[in-house]
Amino acid sequence: MKRTANILFLIVGIVMPIAIGALHTFVHFKDLVAPHVQEALSEPILLMGVEQAPWNTWGLMSFMMGASFIIIGLLNISALRKSKGAYPPVMNIIVMMLYLSFVLYAGHTFNAMPQFYGGIAGMLLSIVCLLLVMRGEKKLN
Repeated sequence: MKRTANILFLIVGIVMPIAIGALHTFVHFKDLVAPHVQEALSEPILLMGVEQAPWNTWGLMSFMMGASFIIIGLLNISALRKSKGAYPPVMNIIVMMLYLSFVLYAGHTFNAMPQFYGGIAGMLLSIVCLLLVMRGEKKLN
């Protein structure tokens, strides 16, 4: 049970965020910084009372989103290493489930079906991981 919980946490909390973050950052630098994209998104809009080019806002969010995914994965590596062969930390699993609930919301709201279905798969794996951890820790007590 412990091994399975650790593998699930490794997949959902470490591998997937780092892979998605790396791919997102790759696409950001490959396609989103292209001059034709910058030009298409250069017409100013009013954002929080200030005129801004959508490219500035979108580019910033895109880059930070990729970096944030990678950081989430790295933080979870640290948490898993500190558990030293024990079950993954429950708080980290719950935080990943909260994050995945936002993934589901965004995938549904913005009609991003791969993101939505990925969120469902991640949530199911996280639930199984959490149940294994809770069951395993209950047996230890």
